[in-house]
Amino acid sequence: MSDVHSLRCVTATPSAAAGRDLYDASGDGDLERVKRILATGNVKINYRRWSSVTPVMVAAYNGHRDVVELLVGRGADVSLVDSGGDNVLHFACWRGDLETVKLILDLNMVDVNAINNFGRTAADLARVRGHQRVLDLLVSRGAH
Repeated sequence: MSDVHSLRCVTATPSAAAGRDLYDASGDGDLERVKRILATGNVKINYRRWSSVTPVMVAAYNGHRDVVELLVGRGADVSLVDSGGDNVLHFACWRGDLETVKLILDLNMVDVNAINNFGRTAADLARVRGHQRVLDLLVSRGAH
């Protein structure tokens, strides 16, 4: 019986508060805070918040390449999409941070031509937002 009790004490149950903290820290680009939150082991790395957006998506949207890299290295699922069908590459292309887009493309885990629920690819978003360098990179990687 004491072995079972010990196991329960060691295994932390992910908390919603920790998920919100991870989401906020990721969006803020606070790398040290993200590291501290992840170190607790008390958080779902793919926590979903507004419109099913994950911490790695909000970090990509805000151009926090270092946070995206950390989250992916710790197991964040870049294949997830939000309620609008946008993946992490869509988010990065919306804001146009070239280094974040490069990182995501280098992972080779996201379809460069994935279409969201509105029929738009990441390249479409980069084009609409006027991010020519991002668009050129996407096209060089096979985007339509």
